[in-house]
Amino acid sequence: MSNPVEKSKIFLPKKVFFILSTLGLVVYGCAPQPNPQGVYGNPPAGGEVNNAYQKGAEFFNKLGLAAMAEANYAKAIANFVRATELNPYDPVYWKNLGEAYMAAKFYSKAQKAFLQALKLKPDYGEAMLDLGLLYKAQGDYNRAIYWLSKAANLDTFENRYIAYYELAKVYKELGNDEAYVENLQRAVDLLPSFKEGLLALANYYLKKGDLANAEKYLKLYLSFYPNDYNIRLKLASLLIEENKLTEAKKLLKTIIEKSPNPQIVDQAYKLVNKLLIKEAQNKLKKEEQ
Repeated sequence: MSNPVEKSKIFLPKKVFFILSTLGLVVYGCAPQPNPQGVYGNPPAGGEVNNAYQKGAEFFNKLGLAAMAEANYAKAIANFVRATELNPYDPVYWKNLGEAYMAAKFYSKAQKAFLQALKLKPDYGEAMLDLGLLYKAQGDYNRAIYWLSKAANLDTFENRYIAYYELAKVYKELGNDEAYVENLQRAVDLLPSFKEGLLALANYYLKKGDLANAEKYLKLYLSFYPNDYNIRLKLASLLIEENKLTEAKKLLKTIIEKSPNPQIVDQAYKLVNKLLIKEAQNKLKKEEQ
């Protein structure tokens, strides 16, 4: 009995078979093929990226930002690299990659990424700031000052007050008190509610024994952050030193009544005792006169 499958076989001449095989290869070669290096492959040259590449790059960029928030720098680097491969023309991706490299202490790679971001966008304040911080971390203060100054003086950079603040810290490391205070003040002038800047100025003047200026910046700080009872306590102690006892007494009363922290309340009571001793001393001095 013959096999039905054998009957269905069609035997083609060799020449016809060759032509059909060649056509099949041509069709296969024209069809989209999987790329072993990634779904998107390499982006087109010439500074233009199509919508698919842009979406893919943004997807990996978001994954990188999420990894940075978790301090998973290896994962962040991997995803930012993918983003720059899909869209090498977006300076933000290069800046983000540089920050990931810097966090992981791959300083040379971070530098290259930041410089690439600035090549794509020469007035990129964030990248200038990052470069300054990178050189500061390496102890290269001259280049740190150069890039931080560029960021600080860039009118289009919304966070330029941070550049002034970081510049101040470089000058502090160098022992230049005048430049330190000058740049802190510029930071606070640009953003009067800048917490770190206000406290840095207050602490500087406290150490220098300039109680009037220290009081000025502590009060300015509390005008923005009135519920910081640690700073209220610090101001109360300063007011006692300045012999402004009535004002200090009111401040301590507020701390004792409103602070949710029992340790701060205990410290406030200790300052009350110090205040009462000071009042008694003042009374004795008046009587002696």
